[in-house]
Amino acid sequence: MDLKKKPWLQPEWIVAVLISLAICGFHFYYWLNIGGLWRDEVNLIVLSQRHSFAEMAKDSFPVLMPLIVRLWFIVGLGGTDLHLRLIGFMVGLGTVAALWVGIWKIRREPPLIGLVLLALNSVMIFFGDSLRAYGLGSVVAIMLTASGFVFLQKPSPLRAGWLALFAILSVQVLYHNAVLVAAVCFGAWAVCWRRMDGRAAVQILIVAIVSAASLLPYASILGILTSGQPTTLIFRTGATRFRFILSCKDILGYPLPGYIYVWAALTLMIIICAGIGLWKQTTARTGDDSSCLKHDFSLFASVTLILAAVGFPIFFWRAQMPMQSWYLLPCVASAVVCFDGARPNLSGILRAVFLALVAGAAVLSGLTTANLLNRHFSNVHIFAHELAADAAPNDYILVYPWNWAITFNYYYKGATPWNTVPPLSDHSIHRVDLIVAAMENTNALAPAFDKISQTLKSGRRVWYLGPAADTRIPAPGTPALAAPPPPPLKYWGWSEIPYSYAWGSQTLQFISDHSKTFKQSKFSALNGYVTENMNIFVAEGWATNSFKK
Repeated sequence: MDLKKKPWLQPEWIVAVLISLAICGFHFYYWLNIGGLWRDEVNLIVLSQRHSFAEMAKDSFPVLMPLIVRLWFIVGLGGTDLHLRLIGFMVGLGTVAALWVGIWKIRREPPLIGLVLLALNSVMIFFGDSLRAYGLGSVVAIMLTASGFVFLQKPSPLRAGWLALFAILSVQVLYHNAVLVAAVCFGAWAVCWRRMDGRAAVQILIVAIVSAASLLPYASILGILTSGQPTTLIFRTGATRFRFILSCKDILGYPLPGYIYVWAALTLMIIICAGIGLWKQTTARTGDDSSCLKHDFSLFASVTLILAAVGFPIFFWRAQMPMQSWYLLPCVASAVVCFDGARPNLSGILRAVFLALVAGAAVLSGLTTANLLNRHFSNVHIFAHELAADAAPNDYILVYPWNWAITFNYYYKGATPWNTVPPLSDHSIHRVDLIVAAMENTNALAPAFDKISQTLKSGRRVWYLGPAADTRIPAPGTPALAAPPPPPLKYWGWSEIPYSYAWGSQTLQFISDHSKTFKQSKFSALNGYVTENMNIFVAEGWATNSFKK
């Protein structure tokens, strides 16, 4: 049997297909078991229902993702969490499909490296399937990078058009994908420079200009995000080197910390291949020369990898946003395409060793991922339903911290009055302006204390929904944290973190000082939830004793 005519019977294809089926199974299982939405997902859903693009864009990314969610509601699929999470499930499967299509177009081979290092990564599955833009941003990053390879195979206006399409989609999904667009364009320019191909260079320039121009409608938003206004500074608490390194370790060091060296070795391999190609290139080039094309691919991939690795830290340092590992998913997605697209052809013992390493890594990653897929984003929806049944209409519910109440507001359908710590007038989205006003108000908790007192004096209960890991009932008379002065603070600036801690401490202390009983009512598994893990506490009876703080 001639395996060249039936490549799917080769070991690489069999291994890749088995890995892909396992990945699809993980996505399907996770879709059915992921559980309720968390605050950032709820924020996106609420914004998607707004009636203007300006309102929809009040998130961490442009309007494409909110428009997709809005379309989901229009076609009648927004009624349940399971239906909404079908978007994430489809994005997860789209990641696998994009890897297969992209690498097939580049070199007619399966995407072995991409499947193992990206698609089997728990960060990709867990956060890529969430109702956010990071998974979709990774899919278009894969297609963007693959389109760069395909364009360099045989430059043409049609292929430049495809590259432009994915460049525009990239920046319309995530702002920081602009770094990848720049990296891919510079990588392609480097190849055009070596080929002395001015026409192809002009086409790449047009791609860069068109994709940059597509961000012009967001110029004012981008200006606000990088301005010194309090409503942006509250979240721009700093892109520290520690947080960035930790995020890199989280996604690159999966499933073992030593995997970081695998990423480094693959990057070094591509750069060395590019260097060898530059050193050997002494004759005239032809686009059909397969040997020269491999050198071009190595140069394109190495420039793209280097610029992306440098550009992403600069972007987040400039934005001063606290780093999270899932922010790096598009960069990682682009990197694995570079690895698969530009890796040298292997034969003999090297081919067998490579395939064995891929299979072993897939088994290790698959087993680790399978053990993590029983985790969920939030348990707020569970407690919201329980409080709707347990709390009486004359009771009072407090939710802390304020931004976790976005999830509570989405799910709670009870009749009991409730508010946040500190009290806010809107809990549907991240109302940073209201928090800034509370930070500037030295008596922001007074309405909550009045309502607590009224409720306990009338013989009703006060329910406190707070973080499972941080909420401890203080003994009566224990000094609470002092309220910080109005912002900006000397070391914290406009960050709401010290205010939030003080608000929580003061509220718990007030309830403890003025209630006869204050105990934990509902329990949660501490390690079962990733972003919002809460417990319920309940207070009853009015205590006449007061304590000085």
